[in-house]
Amino acid sequence: MEARSRSDHLSNGVLLCETCHHRIHDNDWEIRIEGAGVAARVWFVPPGYVDVSRTPRLGGRARFDIAA
Repeated sequence: MEARSRSDHLSNGVLLCETCHHRIHDNDWEIRIEGAGVAARVWFVPPGYVDVSRTPRLGGRARFDIAA
């Protein structure tokens, strides 16, 4: 398992339902956060067996803002 680049703290947390939490945690996905507060963008990075290039996928509300 990789070392975490950020410490676990409420200020850099991402709210996930229980099912999504386990999908991320148990299947080696990574979460990257750009920015802070409500303006932050959350990226989900799949493991290599899902996407060999490990292309980050925009998550949260921001993905709907881009589509609009």
